[in-house]
Amino acid sequence: MFKSIYLIGLVSVLFSSLAFAGDINAAFDSIKNTGANFDPDGAVCEELERVRLSQQYPSDKFLISGDIEYSTGGQTVGELDTVVIDRATGKVVLLGEVKCWKNFDGALLKAKSQLQRFFWNLQQNPAAMAFTSYDGIQYSAAQFPLDTPVYTVGPQGAVAKGFTYEFDLTLKETHQLRMMLLKCQQNNECPGPQH
Repeated sequence: MFKSIYLIGLVSVLFSSLAFAGDINAAFDSIKNTGANFDPDGAVCEELERVRLSQQYPSDKFLISGDIEYSTGGQTVGELDTVVIDRATGKVVLLGEVKCWKNFDGALLKAKSQLQRFFWNLQQNPAAMAFTSYDGIQYSAAQFPLDTPVYTVGPQGAVAKGFTYEFDLTLKETHQLRMMLLKCQQNNECPGPQH
């Protein structure tokens, strides 16, 4: 059976708090030019997480990606929210699930279930795994070691409910941020998603 999916203690030390300190405007400024599609509810939190990761993993040594769908020979089985890849080896060094839900317990259960499903499929049938990435990066099962550290992220208050990390924005603030970003894109003041 594959290794239990819990974050290795060392990795949690790497995660200092994001520099927004509850400031929605600072968070807005950090992701307004990404051109991301902020229409899906969780997209704002996923973009915030990529900003946070970029502060920990320098871009000259690591590639930070996400929204990677995977299948095992047909329909999509799941999606990976955040992936950190070592540029030198091409190996994934960290996987994360981002859940900005009102129900922390349900969100954490879903995040852990998604991670377990990924590693189960990776262990059971790596040759059949196919990956689709919105940023055009090609992935293979060989890039994902079975002992890759994983973590979970949620809005303020998530750590007390069992998440590995939390944003310093509340769920309500992430919703406000999403509305600001959508309005900015609608008014052509921020780049929108490329179709």
